[in-house]
Amino acid sequence: MYKSFKSIVSDVDEKGQVVVAANSFGNVDSQSDISIYGSFTKTLKENFDRVKWFLNHNPNILLGVPMSATETPQYLQIVGKLNLNKEIGRDIYEDYKLYAEYGKTLEHSIGVDAIKYEIQGNVRKVNEWRLWEFSTLTNWGANENTPMLAIKSDIDFLNIKLEKGKYTDEKFTEIEKQIQILKSLIEEPSIDTPTTEPIDWKGLSTIFINSLK
Repeated sequence: MYKSFKSIVSDVDEKGQVVVAANSFGNVDSQSDISIYGSFTKTLKENFDRVKWFLNHNPNILLGVPMSATETPQYLQIVGKLNLNKEIGRDIYEDYKLYAEYGKTLEHSIGVDAIKYEIQGNVRKVNEWRLWEFSTLTNWGANENTPMLAIKSDIDFLNIKLEKGKYTDEKFTEIEKQIQILKSLIEEPSIDTPTTEPIDWKGLSTIFINSLK
């Protein structure tokens, strides 16, 4: 099971070390689960050495090494170090720094199994999780009620990345491709090819990610 959280990155240092709030306690999430404070205690003690740090849950893209993890009353906090000797590590590091500069953060998701839980109405109260991995996410989603504004905002931010980011040549090419894809989504339809079907905004994220493969 993957659980996404509007994560908080509290620190990104010059050595590629990142401090991430990867999950929260005490609130009902989008999957109707409540993570209880202490629900990661056992897995952090017994299994943390096997926890991986991936990009977009892809086990073939290892970003770095999870160094430590602790539970605060509010969050599961993970400290990881990006592998800056790899191109993907340097590119993600530049994204973290750029987002932080503009008061933004990359989002994150964890791969877990619920070990001990109880059902209370429509909510599952989880007392113990097994943590397998956490992922930095590069994908995006647009609110279906304001998709055009969201896409235009993404184009603006990608242009900033081109101007200010110290990325590899391959990453610069990828960002340019992303901009072109997003621009194509908001171009006016041709008079000769009228659009009769409504746009599936919920599917745009999948289209966008697949187009980069």
